[in-house]
Amino acid sequence: MTTGRIQVENSELAYEVRGDGDPVILLHGGILDSRMWDAQMAALAPHHTVIRYDARGHGESSTPTERFKHYEDLRELMTALELPRASLVGLSGGGRIAVDFALTYPDLVENLVLVATGLSSMVTKDPFVLEQNKKLEEAGVRGDLPAAIECILRMWVDGPRRAPADVDQDVRRLCQEMYTQTVVRHGLSGFTLMDELRAIERTGELTPRTLTLAGDLDSSDILAISDQIECEARDARKLVVPGVAHMINLEKPAEFSGILLDFLACS
Repeated sequence: MTTGRIQVENSELAYEVRGDGDPVILLHGGILDSRMWDAQMAALAPHHTVIRYDARGHGESSTPTERFKHYEDLRELMTALELPRASLVGLSGGGRIAVDFALTYPDLVENLVLVATGLSSMVTKDPFVLEQNKKLEEAGVRGDLPAAIECILRMWVDGPRRAPADVDQDVRRLCQEMYTQTVVRHGLSGFTLMDELRAIERTGELTPRTLTLAGDLDSSDILAISDQIECEARDARKLVVPGVAHMINLEKPAEFSGILLDFLACS
């Protein structure tokens, strides 16, 4: 195992590398950090060189102070690690980064695995998410961090079809810890200062071999994006995972890792 920090424009990224073989890069969800991939690091390392890192404004990486592009940070990471090509696995906001990267540097992407993914410039329509976002803004105005974190948990861990008590409490606590640490350390600078593409309008341009996974209990927006990618991307298929919402790899780690390894093995 190798850990370290690499310089990117006006910042540093903390990363970890394990294993040997075809490279796979794991991109964590927004306001989370690379700890969410613990189970997948262990599962993939016997078969692949597996890399995880904290995006700028998350985890142990630097807090941004000026505008930047997450997908260009990923390009610099690959250059620093001398990776001419890699498979990308991104969950939620990590999927947004992976798609922007694949649109910008298609020749550098071997396979694309998009887990409960968002897309840059997407518009939120799900009534539950809109309601929780309103409560999140109100909590922010009050300076009530615990209430704000609870709104994020309701949206992106519980999902619109479950109560908090219905969710694995270890998963919920881990996400609560990561969300809180990111906000306390970095604020939301990883979002407010980032520049993105308009990938929601460009899914037909995606050329890598692609798998999208969506939990059947996730928001309607995320399920719709999975459908859109399957229909419009050149070589994409969709898998709906029953009984989970947004955090598929955390709620069903063994099943998720098996799906991932099978997909990568067939490339």
